[in-house]
Amino acid sequence: MGKFFKSFFFNHNFVYAGLFCAFVFILGNVWRIFFTLGWIPTAFLGLALLYSIFQLFTGKTGFEVKRILPDVFSNGDDNEIVLNVRSKYGIPVSAEIIDEVPFFLQKRDFLIKSDFDSFETKDLTYTLRPVRRGVYAFHDVHVYVSVWPHIISRRFTTSSSDKAKVYPSFFFLRKQQLLSVRNKNLEFGTKAIRKIGQSREFENIREYVTGDDYRLINWKSTARKHTLMVNQFEDEQCQNIYMVIDKGRGMQHTFNQMALLDYAINSTLQLSHLALSHSDRAGLISFEKTVTTHVACERNSRQMNKIMDTLFSEVSSFAEADYSALSEYVSLNVKRRSMLLIYSTFDSVRSLQRQLPYIKQMSKTHLVIPVFFVDSDIEALANENPTEDSQVVVQVLAQNYLLEQKMIVAELRKAGILSILTSPLSLNANVINKYLEVKARRLL
Repeated sequence: MGKFFKSFFFNHNFVYAGLFCAFVFILGNVWRIFFTLGWIPTAFLGLALLYSIFQLFTGKTGFEVKRILPDVFSNGDDNEIVLNVRSKYGIPVSAEIIDEVPFFLQKRDFLIKSDFDSFETKDLTYTLRPVRRGVYAFHDVHVYVSVWPHIISRRFTTSSSDKAKVYPSFFFLRKQQLLSVRNKNLEFGTKAIRKIGQSREFENIREYVTGDDYRLINWKSTARKHTLMVNQFEDEQCQNIYMVIDKGRGMQHTFNQMALLDYAINSTLQLSHLALSHSDRAGLISFEKTVTTHVACERNSRQMNKIMDTLFSEVSSFAEADYSALSEYVSLNVKRRSMLLIYSTFDSVRSLQRQLPYIKQMSKTHLVIPVFFVDSDIEALANENPTEDSQVVVQVLAQNYLLEQKMIVAELRKAGILSILTSPLSLNANVINKYLEVKARRLL
């Protein structure tokens, strides 16, 4: 009997029917005939209750549920989960399914409703959007089964303890194939961008032919071969691209429920893939008070997995970022000229000026591009038409904030440093465009 009562639940229909019967009996205190009539719906309710109990609790019945999870979840994206549900009832039933999803997701209204024919099996799909990296634990799945007239339900619970790792967003690898500027030119007939500079790498030595630049003659090889030999060069392809992530307090601000740090991590993964596909070497540096992570620039089949595993483990101690420690570390450990894309945030010109000497120091030997964020919600506030005094004050504060961000860009430009000011939602597109622009203009 204990198991019966633990799995037995009254539905809303039973409550509504009971209230109706009670109302009829109350009317019987005024008009005697309603007291007699009240027994009719009460009898129907009792019979419906006995019928439902008989159908739901007798015989070999039940529900089987199997949860099918992806190998890993993509942070900030909609991930599909499949519930394979099989009814063991020989009659049509209705089911309400509640999956105990990870508490991190704060999804308190989870409910899937579905009707099942006799002995039917269904795959029910739903999506979850995680906003934090880490290991997410799924728990039990509960199925509440009812038959017409749906006045009671029987609960079946499938015990489960599945776990899923949430990695930085990797869906872009499946959704799109990013094209270089050169490939876009060939496909769409876009006007070629003028390439500036003479960044070239040695390829081989070959015999001189008419029209070769005499300045490329290799005199040592010429002496050995007794014929003119020239050095042959090719445009340098394999360059160092470092994604530098500030893990300080400012990067813990959230937009659309996800921290700026996670937006930066997702962008880092995407740009790493793009750089490797463009014959460049991708690397990673993260810092707070000190440099906490350094994945050296490489170009091999294991580099993407190495970067992804490192990004998965990144955590913050909510300390203030120290650019002096970053500058010192880069000068000691990054010897070859590289592009340093620094994902960070600056609240004011004064906060930038404290770090600007260290950014200038790194820019002497590297191409430094700070990437910092502007809040889209604040932009919307600055552009709306206020109707109340309080809204005017909020709009002025929002406009001052945007002005500060533009002044930061101007301050960096004055120092000869490229920068990217972007909203979190446009981060990936803006960073990729800047990377392709640098490659096309041979700025590195």
